[in-house]
Order: sequence, then C-alpha cells, then structure tokens
Amino acid sequence: MTPSIPWPAPSRRYGKIGEWIEKLGFATEQDVTTALALQWGCPVATSFDPTSIHSLGNIPLPILEAFQMLPLNHVAATNTLYLAFGERVDHRALYAIEKILACRTQPCVAGRKSIACQIDLMRQLQRPNDVEFGPMNDLAEMARIASSYTARLSPEAVRISRIGRFIWLRLDVHADVHLRPRPLPIATNVVFRLSTDSTRRQLLPAPPPPPP
Repeated sequence: MTPSIPWPAPSRRYGKIGEWIEKLGFATEQDVTTALALQWGCPVATSFDPTSIHSLGNIPLPILEAFQMLPLNHVAATNTLYLAFGERVDHRALYAIEKILACRTQPCVAGRKSIACQIDLMRQLQRPNDVEFGPMNDLAEMARIASSYTARLSPEAVRISRIGRFIWLRLDVHADVHLRPRPLPIATNVVFRLSTDSTRRQLLPAPPPPPP
C-alpha cells in the first residue's frame, strides 16, 4: 500500500505542488521545471556559473532566499539582468529589481533543488555591504536607520523599493571621489524584513505589475 502524502496547504508557496508530484514519482524535477517554463513562457536555465552568481546584480541574499531566485547573467549591451526562479516567477519582484538596479530584467526557470543548493553556498560567503534589520514593524525606527546610513555614507544615489515582505534601500557610494577615472560605485544594501502585512501596506505600496 502506497503511503499517503498530504496535499500542500493553500497557504504554501506555489511550486510545492511540483515537489509533491516528484515525491509520488509521477515526474522528475526536470519534468516539473520544463512544465513551469512552459506555463510562465520562460526559457530553462540549464547551468550556473558561480562567479557570475556572486557578482551579478548585488541583490541581497534574504530577497534571493525569499523568492528562490538567482541572478544568472547580465547582458551589458542591453543592460538586461536574467534571473532564474526555482519556484513561482514573481513579476512584481522583477519590476522592483528593475527600479532598484536601473536595468531591464528577464525571468527564466531552473530546477528547484539547483537554486536551493546555490543559495546554500551563498550563505557561506561574506557579504559586508549587505545589512538586514528585522523582523520589525516600527516605521519610525526604519526611517531613523535609513537616515543614519544615508548621512554616514553620503551616497551619490539612493533608491528604495518594497519587494515582497522586504523594504530594500540601496545606497551607491564611490570609494574615492578623487580617483580619475572615477571608480564604479560600491553599493550598500540595507534590508528591512517586515513583520506584518499591515506594516507593509503602511510603509510603501507594492510596485504595480509591469505593463503587458
């Protein structure tokens, strides 16, 4: 008699159904990945270059973890950042990343286990320019922290956006303004992990979905 496997609860993230189907032996991970790519109209990412993953986009790790996504490739000619998703392709997240990084984004789909493995490897790397606060719901405290970082770093550019349950503040700072030619800016990412839905609604509206 085949042991029963509980159906994923509605509150669980999309993509868990594919894991459930794999456990029953009805499909392989590659089958599920291909089906998701067809459903979302995206190409399938077949391999990862670790050096590219660690250097592209500079997206904070908590955000990558939450959306189970990885920066895959950046095409300088079109300023397009390709992002691989291991579960649901989130177009609101893509739109927010475009605004923060000032680039175009294109999604693709990769194996759920492959994405999770790469994120596990990234957890072992130091990310000195990424700072996370929270969970928190004190809007005044968030504003104080953001103001403190802005005053201390004197950035040339500041961008902020809500992405899921996070507020992402990005500050672009030049290492030495006296160098010629001027170096590329160093980004400091300050991430606030929000603790309640009401806090998310109060602080920043969710970015609208991209136009069709």
